[in-house]
Amino acid sequence: MRTKFRVLLIRPKYSSLVANLEPLGLEYLAGLARDLKIPCGILDEFQYPYAFRFRRMCEIIEKKHISFVGLSANANTVDYIKRRARELKKKYPHITIMVGGPEAEMNYRDFFTDDIDLVYYDNGLTSLKQIWENGLSPQFLRGRKGVAFKEAGKWIATEKGEPVCGFITKPDRRTLYRYLKNNFIFLKGKFALAKASFSCPFNCSFCYCTKMNSGKYTERNLMDFIDEIEELKLDKIWIVDDTFFFDKERVRSFCNEILRRGIKKHFMAYSRADFLSENPGILPLAYKAGFRDIMVGLEAISDDTLDEYNKQTSRNDNINAIRNLRKNNIVCNALFVFNYTSTREDFRKLLRFIKENNLLWVVFGIFTPYKGSDAYNEYRNKLRHFRSWRLDGTHLTLKPTNMSSLEFMFRYYLIHAQTYPKIVVRSLFGTAYDTKKTGWI
Repeated sequence: MRTKFRVLLIRPKYSSLVANLEPLGLEYLAGLARDLKIPCGILDEFQYPYAFRFRRMCEIIEKKHISFVGLSANANTVDYIKRRARELKKKYPHITIMVGGPEAEMNYRDFFTDDIDLVYYDNGLTSLKQIWENGLSPQFLRGRKGVAFKEAGKWIATEKGEPVCGFITKPDRRTLYRYLKNNFIFLKGKFALAKASFSCPFNCSFCYCTKMNSGKYTERNLMDFIDEIEELKLDKIWIVDDTFFFDKERVRSFCNEILRRGIKKHFMAYSRADFLSENPGILPLAYKAGFRDIMVGLEAISDDTLDEYNKQTSRNDNINAIRNLRKNNIVCNALFVFNYTSTREDFRKLLRFIKENNLLWVVFGIFTPYKGSDAYNEYRNKLRHFRSWRLDGTHLTLKPTNMSSLEFMFRYYLIHAQTYPKIVVRSLFGTAYDTKKTGWI
């Protein structure tokens, strides 16, 4: 007999000036609750100011008679979630508090506290479906995959299930449409999100995405994925796979099916530089199908640094990728990472590289050895100020070796000031997607 839950799913807010997008992961959980006829709501804190966060949470819990709270954890929200769980448990001791999300999947033991009841880190949602159907007794939870729970005050963690290659439900997109007026990517407009694969087939040292889904890269059924895209009411879709442009024939099949169905969308997706360098022939079809933005993790402009990141690409790959996208009128959104070893000359060289290769859309991050990545094991003894709110790629967690921390951060913000005004001006003049232009307008 099904246990009666009333569920509140929460996405904690963190600092983000460049985007405000739907909580796709929680929308899949809400879709599961919908299928099971469990009352469920999403509190997306990104849609509200920082003030009165806890009061807002409590008002919803009391008004909706919530009995089960699920918090989605990223690396930079761990401390917030622990604090909020403590406050909730003190005020509502009988509420079940669960933590899930990417950070729980990778580092679930970090949430073994007195105030959290359940940590969910399985691949897929099958175990959660069984829990919502049958209850939270320790006897039942022992047989579930990828869950941690307390029995007699002691934490018990079960083995993860098999890697997944699809979803057992469709996302409940009501949160997307409810807060559509707040949805944006900086100067690009409103985007819905879609996911076509799990994990990543590569092994960059600074990224733990490759270790998700038990370290196995899998792909969704392409027709099911396109069905989901076709149902979306937005005309801009960000495919959030770690690298969508991986299998050339799969990309070709996707584009041809989009064209066959007459789907008119503006697509954004990730690709590696080596794929774009080696497969320029696929890009005219991609443009025809609606790809206008490609996010490319160029990361660095020297082969030595790329090797250090285990990126398995080269400077020439980066240059060729930029050129091939430009020729096909697709915007290259270039992602770069500044290492703690970066010199003053490295900052200057990167700015020259951006100008020489006519890059307009650029994103800069700071090397962060996230817990669970290979880089974390390598640098863990050198970490400083490693508090969760700093783990967003815009804060130093390693002491710079070639300048002071103050100078490093000054140069980091300076390169934004040297590049972003041009993006703003070109956007105002409507030429930000004209890949052939080189000037300010």
